[in-house]
Amino acid sequence: MEDTDFDLLGQGLTPNEAKQLRKIFREWGNGDENGFPVQLALLTRAQWRAAAQMPGTLQKIITAFETKLAAQQQQQAVLMKTLREAGDEKIRAFESTVAFHTETMEKVAAKHCEHLDETEKFAREIRRQMEAGLNETNRITKAYIDERQRLNAARQKYERSMEWREVFNQLGTFILIAVGCGLFGYFMRH
Repeated sequence: MEDTDFDLLGQGLTPNEAKQLRKIFREWGNGDENGFPVQLALLTRAQWRAAAQMPGTLQKIITAFETKLAAQQQQQAVLMKTLREAGDEKIRAFESTVAFHTETMEKVAAKHCEHLDETEKFAREIRRQMEAGLNETNRITKAYIDERQRLNAARQKYERSMEWREVFNQLGTFILIAVGCGLFGYFMRH
């Protein structure tokens, strides 16, 4: 026995669910001309028409895409050729510049070769002075750090003395008040 469309639609449904679905379709099939079944049929027909037009639309899109892709590939080829030519030209200019600078540097090196000993002597003197300056900088930095530590210690000592001074001031005030109250009480009794 062949499966009906309803059997295919109801695959995976429980018997109760299939029975409910049959009742719904029977009710829909007996509706008026503007009812849901007619509207569903119109919607389905519109969907099939749209689906039928899709291959032609897709073909138009593919053709337009291929045309644009071909144009882009042509432009890219022209651009690559232009870049290659510009790169070759810049490489030739660079090679010419390098050759000129190499020739100039060889002339300068040959001309100033006799001054090399004097330059080395000057460099050794600069190095000696830099090392002396570095040693002096290290000495000054150490002195600065030592002085900073001494000042921090003095500041901390000062802050502690200010705390004690505040405590003594409060204690002195308390003692004065206590003595004043004692004297006041003494005089009040006599």
